[in-house]
Amino acid sequence: MSGLSVLFASKTIRVFVFGTVTVLTPVYLSLMGYSSLYVGLALMVIVIGNALSNTFLTWYGNAFGRKRTLLLFSSLMAISGGILFISRSFPLIIVALLIGNISTTGTEAGPFQSIESGVLPKLTSDAGRGRAFGMYNMLGYSASAIGALAATIPSFFGGAMPVFRYLYLIYGFVGISLFLLYRRLPEIEAVKRGVGFRNISTKARREIKKLSALFSMDALGGGFVTQSLITYWFFLVYHVSLQGLGLIFFFVNVITALSIYGASLMAERLGNLRTMVYTHLLSNVFLILIPISGSLELGLMFLFLRQSVSQMDVPTRQAFMAQIFDDDDRVSANAITNTFRSASAIIGAPIAGLALAQALFSLPFLVGGSSKVAYDLSIFAAYRKKVK
Repeated sequence: MSGLSVLFASKTIRVFVFGTVTVLTPVYLSLMGYSSLYVGLALMVIVIGNALSNTFLTWYGNAFGRKRTLLLFSSLMAISGGILFISRSFPLIIVALLIGNISTTGTEAGPFQSIESGVLPKLTSDAGRGRAFGMYNMLGYSASAIGALAATIPSFFGGAMPVFRYLYLIYGFVGISLFLLYRRLPEIEAVKRGVGFRNISTKARREIKKLSALFSMDALGGGFVTQSLITYWFFLVYHVSLQGLGLIFFFVNVITALSIYGASLMAERLGNLRTMVYTHLLSNVFLILIPISGSLELGLMFLFLRQSVSQMDVPTRQAFMAQIFDDDDRVSANAITNTFRSASAIIGAPIAGLALAQALFSLPFLVGGSSKVAYDLSIFAAYRKKVK
């Protein structure tokens, strides 16, 4: 099994269960009797966990070893799934959400992707890099679509709580599967094995600072409109059932998956930066229109339109990062910028939860969309003369 095949397989099974728990978790907590504020806090803890893991990766990833780091986080994912399966205690659930590196977005900003997107260019040719990133992300979104559909399973059993917990057990088993997969990876270690910023070149540090600020602006907005929060929004505002939510986000991720591979083809003509910005800017206009559309049907139409372009920036951003950073700096650059992304997204979930609790249903979309538009304009202005 080649190294690229390991990355494709690990991405697929990991994002499948992320797609399930992203839809499942806010509904599960709500059915257990927790308020919107508690749901927002739980989602914030997930984001904090991703930020802490990326911080560990930044400081110790090269010294500890990239492969060993992947094995460590796979083990924590397995433990997280086990805790969520056996416990209904909110403090223990919080611990599990903190260590599990769960995605709340359907995409990822956690340590798994930081490493995988950093080493993927090393496992493919320069000419095939863009399409490899396209395939990597298309597989992820296809799996996320099926995972969202799997989140409807409890609805066929009357919403029985044990069924929810068995899905979390599957999440734990995927952690074990990842551990076994990553053991088959070839050599992916960096030449520089220092701790912290000492292993990052001076030029790379300058770019990391600039990109961390820009990506933080995007993530600040994204924290208000994660897939988990949008799921919860449709649950609260339009009383969409778990079965309906699973179907909605199945189609959301199918649409996303179909658009992802097209992004790498578009980038071959327009360049990575322009593809990133043009598609992301359009998606944020659709995002702002979701809550002000006034009906479930129009809200879903704008959600689907948003998803048709919103993640086309993901493979192009990864290829953009590969253009800027060399192999030794790339994983650290991904980890640091993803840490800032995660840290900036932390405040969005509880504020959005509080806004929903106060019936300010449009606020998360308006704040989130506006911040993301500002990011699009800023990164284009900063890099349009440097990178295609």
